[in-house]
Amino acid sequence: MTPDTKELQTINTAWQIAIQEILRMVIRDMYHCSGEAAFGAHIKRIEEAAVDSIYTDLRLRGTDEWTEVVVKERASNFVTTLLTSFTYDSA
Repeated sequence: MTPDTKELQTINTAWQIAIQEILRMVIRDMYHCSGEAAFGAHIKRIEEAAVDSIYTDLRLRGTDEWTEVVVKERASNFVTTLLTSFTYDSA
């Protein structure tokens, strides 16, 4: 791996971790008070809406169709992975 590639990978990983932690705090604060069942329902609704939005609204200018499909698929997978990692904490 070239130094530029490794630096880009490091930046991407740091960005993903930062966003995940921000979202974890926001989602916990917004949906914690309604109980575990409501929390799970909110997470599922957010996941479904985000994936739907990625597939219907994401337009990548200057890319070919294959790249757009791959980016949409990966973005959707990131959303699902991220949101399903959130767990209800009763504390």
